[in-house]
Amino acid sequence: MDASILAIRAKTIVPLSGEHPARGARLFAALKKIDNAVLLVSNGLVEDVLPWKSARLPAGALVRDVGPVCLMPACVNAHAHIQLSWLAGRTLWGKGFAAWLASMIPQLGAAPASEVAAAIENACESLAAAGTSHVGDVGGSLRGALTLVDRNCRAAGVGVSHFCEWFGFGPPFMDDKGPWPPRCRDELAAATELAGRCVPAGHALYSTAPEALRAAREYCARNNAVFSFHLAESPEESQLLLTGDGPLYDCYAGAVLPDGWRPPGMRPLAYAASLGLLGPGALAVHGVQLDAQEVEALAAGGAALCLCPRSNRNLGVGAPPARALMESGALLCLGTDGLTSNTDLDVRREAVYLRESLDVPPEALIRLLTVNGAAALGLSDAGVGRLTPGGPAAFCILPETLTY
Repeated sequence: MDASILAIRAKTIVPLSGEHPARGARLFAALKKIDNAVLLVSNGLVEDVLPWKSARLPAGALVRDVGPVCLMPACVNAHAHIQLSWLAGRTLWGKGFAAWLASMIPQLGAAPASEVAAAIENACESLAAAGTSHVGDVGGSLRGALTLVDRNCRAAGVGVSHFCEWFGFGPPFMDDKGPWPPRCRDELAAATELAGRCVPAGHALYSTAPEALRAAREYCARNNAVFSFHLAESPEESQLLLTGDGPLYDCYAGAVLPDGWRPPGMRPLAYAASLGLLGPGALAVHGVQLDAQEVEALAAGGAALCLCPRSNRNLGVGAPPARALMESGALLCLGTDGLTSNTDLDVRREAVYLRESLDVPPEALIRLLTVNGAAALGLSDAGVGRLTPGGPAAFCILPETLTY
């Protein structure tokens, strides 16, 4: 009796085997789907995906029929803030970006350790339950939390790429190990294995010293790693960088922005380009405030962009120009942001939201959830985002709204 083969039968399977990161018109191309299909799994790896009638199961194979659902590769959540999950339900939504920040900042220093740990554990378990195989997580908000996030993600079976975020205008501390933010440096020094899954990152153009942004970007480029930062998220960001005033200035003046700070006098994309932050290997997040020319410039430069549309809606900062971005040829993916600005960490719901609110075709959204997310995080060669023979047998259920 051969119990080493698990046969998972479903109404439909969309394997994405052979798919590559998709841009422009390729996003909308038809996807191969197999009706009345079976996924054959051995030792956690894909043996094959084929029609049920073609399957030749060995004696003793374990068969599980999951019913009238469509299976797809497990998703990539390219941007989350797991460390801040304990703040769920404690921030102000719908009043703009600066109002949300003002509601959150006073709470950051009052995080009970037990509550933080429990919230991180719950968040990582919810990622797994939502069919996520890998998450790009922003760390550095709380000392010691990188290890908690890493341990709990791995326990839940979720891979994680840690972006250690520089915040503030102090000069970047550099040594032979790179420009690591202070809140991450000691933790990484004590955890060599963890350090291999981490890279330095930036928070945003208005909250991080340009020297730190450039140092982190250059480090990532030298080490063939992805550099990530928030870009063009809100009207308040654009106003601050252009004119040096507005609600975001009022929120950060005397606390984050140093004495004598002067605005660059540029919109976010132009300022990021002037600092050398864009191009291949860069992962910008949000892009809500990009205009038509900026969309084309971002795509031409080769940077990836992670959309978090439900977070944007909840905070009242606008909607990303999703259709224009898709047609531009930019490499796009999806993220949930965090529980300070979203109701959950199920990245499939970002796709459902774009389908329902902007009528984005399912084929494009499935690619954003899988192969594109893997490419944006530098995981294309790891089998993430596909059900390919020899690759990980990580799958999830495709929401009915995205079936086609």
